[in-house]
Amino acid sequence: MPPTVASTPSRSSSAPDALDRRITTRLREVRGPVSGQALARDLGISRVALWKRIQALEAWGYGIEASRKGYQLVRDDGIAAWELAAPGPVMLFDETASTMNDARRAAEAGAVNGTLTLALRQNAGRDRTGGAWESPAGGLYFSVVLRSPLPLSHSGALLLESARTVLDLLGKAGIEGLRFDWPSGISTACRDGICRIGGLLVESGGSILRADYRVVGVGLNVAKLDVPGRSVAALADLTETPPRRAMLAADFARTMASWALEPRLEPERWAGLIPRSGAGLRVRLWNGTERILNPIGFNERGDLIDASGGPALSPGECLTLRPIGVSS
Repeated sequence: MPPTVASTPSRSSSAPDALDRRITTRLREVRGPVSGQALARDLGISRVALWKRIQALEAWGYGIEASRKGYQLVRDDGIAAWELAAPGPVMLFDETASTMNDARRAAEAGAVNGTLTLALRQNAGRDRTGGAWESPAGGLYFSVVLRSPLPLSHSGALLLESARTVLDLLGKAGIEGLRFDWPSGISTACRDGICRIGGLLVESGGSILRADYRVVGVGLNVAKLDVPGRSVAALADLTETPPRRAMLAADFARTMASWALEPRLEPERWAGLIPRSGAGLRVRLWNGTERILNPIGFNERGDLIDASGGPALSPGECLTLRPIGVSS
């Protein structure tokens, strides 16, 4: 479904609507089984129509248990337009190729700062190098359109602030032990060593002096999953009660939309994001050459500072980065 830019949310044809909101509100209020017969009567629909809506709501993250006593909300992680208190319009999809693509098209059509695109699944999600990003149901995949005076030379600052914001929001939700793997990954310790749990992607459009728009994409594994051949983890591996996906996305959009209007360049705030180097890092650059880096911090542009005094490294220059002695 192609996105539209409007003051009201754009959504997939299957996305929850006003009647679904009445259902979820009722289930939240009662906090126990609600008679299907009574609920259908109050809504003015048949019990079959109610059952179909319950099934659809489950696909959007509302864990609704059916029993002889009725329907009960047992897992409240639903994604719906009314759950997303975003600073701009919301575009909601059950499935899309890439929320980054949706956000870019919206930005080019004039989407305002803070416009949010979110999908339950992506079938062509990508990482910063253009590789495939697994995006099955149960994760959190969203992108935010930002309008900012920040020049392209400071794209690293936007990346770092985005990473810091994600980690801070998850930390407030009680999830500890996450780290940012500059320049794009979010990971945690696991049985296999270090497992990827999510990632960030920053893209822009405009002139070399000033980007017309920026798009920040966030992908997080929330429900437990198994990706053959890859070491991955999920928020559900770290806590029995992962934070609500809609709240995470909306909080991130609000925080970053505010920062984008008046960027605060605070390298000390990003100190915890410095990549761990040990004996140093082997960096493969955009032109195929390599350099050794011993990172000690970031400058105001968000570039990585080398202890040797060599040129700082921007995320846009780096194709791969790994500790010396590690082959892959």
